[in-house]
Amino acid sequence: MTEIAKETFIVSSSQSDLHSRIKLSSILERLQDAADRHLQELGITISEMLKNHYGWMLMTIEIDCDQIPVLEEEWTISTWSRGYKGVVWLRDYRFEGSEGATGYARSTWTLVDIHKRKILRPSALPYDIPTVTSQTSSDIPDKVSIPEEIELKTAYEFKAGYSTTDSNGHLNNARYADLCYDALTAEELEHLVWRRFRITYHREVRLNETFILQRSDGDGSSIWFRGMNSEGFSIFEAQMVYEHKLPQ
Repeated sequence: MTEIAKETFIVSSSQSDLHSRIKLSSILERLQDAADRHLQELGITISEMLKNHYGWMLMTIEIDCDQIPVLEEEWTISTWSRGYKGVVWLRDYRFEGSEGATGYARSTWTLVDIHKRKILRPSALPYDIPTVTSQTSSDIPDKVSIPEEIELKTAYEFKAGYSTTDSNGHLNNARYADLCYDALTAEELEHLVWRRFRITYHREVRLNETFILQRSDGDGSSIWFRGMNSEGFSIFEAQMVYEHKLPQ
């Protein structure tokens, strides 16, 4: 039984941004793929999960990246389950690249009945998932909660379409990073390099649903983001911690 799964990728042009660094959304996609592959190695396929009305709901993920993978860099993701606390499953990731890319991620998930939209207890899963604690660097990632003193402004309205919707019928987890980046200015896109990204998902967004994307001003170290639907409920909250890239 594979306790720690490894998956190797090469950064492609379609995954890269205007600076030839891998997009944050592409990192989130690859982390998700590595976790799916680990479960497949354990005999837990996505199709089997869907057939039994099971699904994994990502609650919070926190990524720290000392060096971002770049175009054509080969990088390897290691991922493992840390078991669960209550109804919350814990999964960690580490990645390393051939050009020096390094990063670590921690995430929390819940098992859900995708038809009833109901959270299930871990005992409902009829599969064994090995637990690894020796690789863990920290405890459970905190839910993202934007401080009350942070002022948010509307950036744009978003509508979930075909290109952003996945097999679970909702806006894919990784796409939220693109939505945050789409709220940045041209100057920010030119000079900011993210070093930490934290996001908590509060409500799913299904095909053709809309919400308002809000963001804070940059304070020199971080920018906050939030999605709000027409009923005034929060869709997600996120924080991007960054550093300034000096002009060449």
